[in-house]
Amino acid sequence: MYTARVAHHNPDSGVIMKHIWNARLSYLRGDNIQTMKSLGRALHYIQDKSVSKGFLGLSHDTREENVSFQAISEDAIEKGIDIAICSPHYIKKVIKSVKPRKNIDEIMNQACMCSAAIAKAVIGERTPSNELVENFKSAKERYRKRTIPIAIGTFGIFLITSIIMQNFLYTIFGILAGYITQRLDFKYYHLKEEAKWFGIN
Repeated sequence: MYTARVAHHNPDSGVIMKHIWNARLSYLRGDNIQTMKSLGRALHYIQDKSVSKGFLGLSHDTREENVSFQAISEDAIEKGIDIAICSPHYIKKVIKSVKPRKNIDEIMNQACMCSAAIAKAVIGERTPSNELVENFKSAKERYRKRTIPIAIGTFGIFLITSIIMQNFLYTIFGILAGYITQRLDFKYYHLKEEAKWFGIN
């Protein structure tokens, strides 16, 4: 098995989200063991990000040791559970909000609250709301009937120009322009990710 090495004290948000997605999709499949493995990995990174490395990273290990003797904040855990939203976009916001802290109490409170919020969001509702289902259905239809034709039309214009000008670069520009055009349908891609969170394609 190949295991990629990542920055332990400051992992990229994308790396954390890969573990989150793996945990969520495993949860939807009923694979609770893999859910806990992936979720545990993600939460470890979140908790570690809460601890300031200090100058040249020299004080990180000392702070971690001091935190290990700190009582777990049940209030912070309860707050995290209360504010949790079963959504990948919500989890991204939580991850982005995590900042390195120097104060031991602040480290513990942030780590507990964010960990609880993310855990609740991952193992939350399995069934999407009717509103999400309908909104995604509508956005998907609009994407198919409007966005894709516009993207193809944009590419077509560049392709014709390429033929007339006898310059292959216009074709490349056309491919890029067509791709960018369909990616600009932000609502569709937002809802697509929300739908995927509930196993909807």
